[in-house]
Amino acid sequence: MGAVQPSTLSVLSVLTKARLVELGRTLGTGIPLDTTKEQQIAALQRAGAPDLPKLLGFLGRDELRAVCRAHDLDDSGRARATLADRILRLYKPGHSAPPPPESERSRELGAPPHKGDLALVRMRHYLVEDVVPPPDEGQATLVRLVCLDDDNQGRRLEVLWELELGARVLEPEVHGLGKPQHFDPPRHFSAYLHAVKWNSVTATDARLFQAPLRAGIQIMNHQLTPLKKALALPRANLFIADDVGVGKTIEAGLVLQELLLRHQVAWSLIVCPASVALQWRDEMEKRFGLHFEIYNRAFVARRHQERGFAVNPWSTHTRFIISYPLLRRPEYRDPLLQHLGERVKKSLLILDEAHTAAPATASKYAVDSRITRVIRDVAPRFENRLFLSATPHNGHSNSFSALLELLDPQRFTRGVPISGPDQLDAVMVRRLKEDLRQIDSGTYPRRRVVRLDLSYEGAGDGEGFGTWHALAAGDGERAGPTKEIGQSTDAELVLSDLLAKYTKLQKPKRGRAKLVLINLQKRLLSSVEAFYRTLRRHAETAEAQLEGAAKRESAQADLFAAAESPEPPSANGSDDDEYGADDDAEDEAEAEAAARHTEALPKPSAEALELLRRMLSLAEQNRSAPDAKVLALLDWMREHQCSAMGAPHDERKGAKWSDTRVIIFTEYGDTKRYLLNLLTAACEGTPRGDERVVQLHGGMSDESREAVQRAFLAPPGEHPARILIATDAAREGINLQAHCADLFHFDIPWNPARMEQRNGRIDRALQPAPEVRCHYFVYTQRHEDRVLDTLVHKVAVIQRELGSLSAVVMDRLGDTLGDGIQEGSADAIERAGADSAAEVTTKRELEAMRSDESALRLDNEDNGKALNRSRDQLEFRPELLRDALDVGCTLSGSGPLQAAPDAPAHTSGGKPLAVFRVPTLSASWAPTLDSLRPPRERDEAFWEWRKREPLPVVFAPTDRMTSELGQLHLEHPFVKRVLSRFLAQGYSAHDLSRVTIVRNDQDSLVRVIAFGRLSLFGPGAARLHDQLVSVAAQWRDTETSDRLKPFADKADRRALEQLESLLAESPSLEGVSESVQHKLLARAADDFRALFKHVQAEADAVEHDARQKLAARAAVESEALRKILKAQRERIEKTIQENRQQALQFSDTEREQREQFEQDRKHMEARLDRIAKEIETEPREIETLYQIEARRVEPVGLVYLWPTTR
Repeated sequence: MGAVQPSTLSVLSVLTKARLVELGRTLGTGIPLDTTKEQQIAALQRAGAPDLPKLLGFLGRDELRAVCRAHDLDDSGRARATLADRILRLYKPGHSAPPPPESERSRELGAPPHKGDLALVRMRHYLVEDVVPPPDEGQATLVRLVCLDDDNQGRRLEVLWELELGARVLEPEVHGLGKPQHFDPPRHFSAYLHAVKWNSVTATDARLFQAPLRAGIQIMNHQLTPLKKALALPRANLFIADDVGVGKTIEAGLVLQELLLRHQVAWSLIVCPASVALQWRDEMEKRFGLHFEIYNRAFVARRHQERGFAVNPWSTHTRFIISYPLLRRPEYRDPLLQHLGERVKKSLLILDEAHTAAPATASKYAVDSRITRVIRDVAPRFENRLFLSATPHNGHSNSFSALLELLDPQRFTRGVPISGPDQLDAVMVRRLKEDLRQIDSGTYPRRRVVRLDLSYEGAGDGEGFGTWHALAAGDGERAGPTKEIGQSTDAELVLSDLLAKYTKLQKPKRGRAKLVLINLQKRLLSSVEAFYRTLRRHAETAEAQLEGAAKRESAQADLFAAAESPEPPSANGSDDDEYGADDDAEDEAEAEAAARHTEALPKPSAEALELLRRMLSLAEQNRSAPDAKVLALLDWMREHQCSAMGAPHDERKGAKWSDTRVIIFTEYGDTKRYLLNLLTAACEGTPRGDERVVQLHGGMSDESREAVQRAFLAPPGEHPARILIATDAAREGINLQAHCADLFHFDIPWNPARMEQRNGRIDRALQPAPEVRCHYFVYTQRHEDRVLDTLVHKVAVIQRELGSLSAVVMDRLGDTLGDGIQEGSADAIERAGADSAAEVTTKRELEAMRSDESALRLDNEDNGKALNRSRDQLEFRPELLRDALDVGCTLSGSGPLQAAPDAPAHTSGGKPLAVFRVPTLSASWAPTLDSLRPPRERDEAFWEWRKREPLPVVFAPTDRMTSELGQLHLEHPFVKRVLSRFLAQGYSAHDLSRVTIVRNDQDSLVRVIAFGRLSLFGPGAARLHDQLVSVAAQWRDTETSDRLKPFADKADRRALEQLESLLAESPSLEGVSESVQHKLLARAADDFRALFKHVQAEADAVEHDARQKLAARAAVESEALRKILKAQRERIEKTIQENRQQALQFSDTEREQREQFEQDRKHMEARLDRIAKEIETEPREIETLYQIEARRVEPVGLVYLWPTTR
């Protein structure tokens, strides 16, 4: 039977219904899926289906083969052009496939490049983005270039080609592999081939990713969800709202790393609380190999010194970290805005603790804060945005929508309520730690809250000594019997009673006057020392007020001749408040405020004055004495850390310290100083006693904070630090869990959220202990402590039962103590909850995002499958990386990595880790090896530090955070430099011939495999698709032109599957005779040249498939954005209609809220005007992101599989 005449109709009939829908979308015609194929084809033809030659150009290789079979044509062959040519010749004799694109034709020597060419200009690799011919004869060609080098990726350059010295077009496909002079050992070729594979990415499949496999992290399935969601978005505008300690920093780092690998981000900025800036810098460098500069006064001064005052420091690097306090300052922010302009392409903003930027809470309507306005000015200038916060919702709908508008203004508008989880699902990830514990008990430790009840037996006058007892009770069960902990006064109990009487006598009515006594109460609950400073200033003013003095200093000598006030710290003590205000400065400011507000109190009566003087005297007597909480701490430390803590000095010498570490949190700098003095004295005389206690507080310099954190995270055998005293400056985001599972709240914050943030320092990811213990103190004989104990219990219930509502309810709990702790406060706390409006709002807008256990399990399993697919695609294993580094170091003239049996022992996944040392390398490697040196000590000279040996290295993450070892991963600077030698082969490096022979004991035929790499570039040289392409053929030992016979697809795959194992089994050329090597070497160049045309045909098929997938993704995402914008328009119109009368609900005292409401209304109206235009332009921009602007097919290598039987 003869072949059937092909036509447009006959070809369309071969395609599936889904493919016809996709084809219609490509042609700009909507074709329904739920109809017959005949109706689909008819719809295509009515819309003007393309003629046959054009139609064939839309089809992939498998589709063309199906068309050939349907028309009784030969369907063998690898090239799409060959298959299309057969169909066209039958369709119209003499007709043939179109010629290859211009970029594949040969060019005249010295001619200007073509668009899409690869060029070497000024010693960097560039992609030719555009070529403008000379306007007149004798003039030069304008060539627009975009850089491909990792350290300068995306940077544009324009040159006049004929005038540019040394500029040349790189055409590796023309020269193939050159004329190889020797065979590479299979082990060397394997290292090279893997380096090329590991450098490949794709945007065709959002569920394939590289960052988790390239980073130095312990991969947890749940941490891949933000990455999965970010890659599914056309622009990575994502809110990571996971719980405290889940690992938001790592999740954000994975997204950043993946976008960098895909060349979708080139400039990034992290904005974070000042206290975690160093940790962000260190985590990005250690885990992801990304160097960030912390933008502060020191950095600016350094850049001006290096490059002059005319330079904008923001233009001198591509990755920065800045704190919120500094971003608010115009001298830091204005140069940033100048550098960013209206919008920066390929940029990413990471906003840590993003709730900081939400409008501030008010009674009815949240009002923009200063930082809200700052972020509103900065955020729109970034193409991609990641927001991080464990508490994204404060109960106000307009505040939440304003925050989300900063994230993605095309989905959200401030003032327009969130409709529900469907609106948030694409852009938000929300998991609570308790939920994650349910699906994997080993991921996070169990938290045990331990209450220490303190009771007193004695005279009860605050002066005589009595006995204190303690009873530890955890999780509702008594942990042990009551025990005596020491002798002391009951001053804190007596002072509490005296303050209550004094408050009752004064009866403050106005707000400022109330604040004085509330502040005194809070500080007394922390320590007598904290109470004394504020009480003293209050008493000075009260005494002066009673005597009618104009200045409170006039009474100072009469009452306080013997007292000495702590000297206020210098205003210049911190770097632009980079780590918050100094604690002593804050305490002094509170004392000053107490003095000012005292003037609003009535003049004290004689009884009140007597109480005031009694409190002052008692506080002064006991301000430095150990209170019951300190006695309980010392008792715990003697049991768990050092039995000689606080013992007589002659018993301390030779005492042993355990490895147990503990953190003590307090709200006040005065209490911190009090604890530091007492605990330092208790350690004195024990081994290295002066190094056992360290502190973290507000106002510390970069170097001081880094030194303390490094000491506390170091293995106990490496650093003697055992006790960390911290104020709330250290409560946010800092990792302190590596060797610490115990924490004490020396005072209980009245804002419960702060207590949770403190607990999060040890209850977080990578906590090696199965249980963490969070302790707090309760004086059983003090009313205020019983109230605070109720608060702690209420918080535990809230977090267990209310999920996302917990932050809102905890704010309400804090409000119940707004007037201080009084009779009935405990009942008020028990009754407290979210008010109905906030509860309904938060449940609707955020809590619904919380996945149930089954959904979390399914998501985790899906992440695991995606990770496995990515691992198979990348073909990465730590042992392959180690082998590649051994080869690379050997090529560099040193030697392979050496085993380090004397290095500290560590495990990964419970299994012992092999530890290595890097070889001795030349001086040029010194800056690279800096990334492997131990951290530089505070006073260590740079040149002395650089003499230090690099740390031992491992190739997998350790189970416990450590500074004893360095982990080598694909993004580590040392690894990248070694592997760059392989990636430069054929360009600037020629160590390898890129041809090898491998002994094959699985086949009796000689086979040869040729490799090429297909690269597809989008706008700005964004890498849309990279793939290693290979073709296998049977090799015949003849001189004829047909000695190479390419296999079919299945045989191709089988040969490639064999190659990986054969390379591992045959690391050298041993066993391959000299005659065989000589024969194959002589033919290698011709063999590769003959096979490369088949590689290009295979690349063409791969490219066509990639184009289809990219076009489909562009169509889906652009249409989704169009629907999002239309839905946003409808919500805005509905909200404007509903809110027309709402402005009348604000009272005269709520003027600021009314003004904010009016501003938001006007913003909604302006947003409506813009949406109509965006519906037309924004979807097109999305489609542009996936358009292929250039392609490259480069030769990679050639492998002969030589049978052992020959």
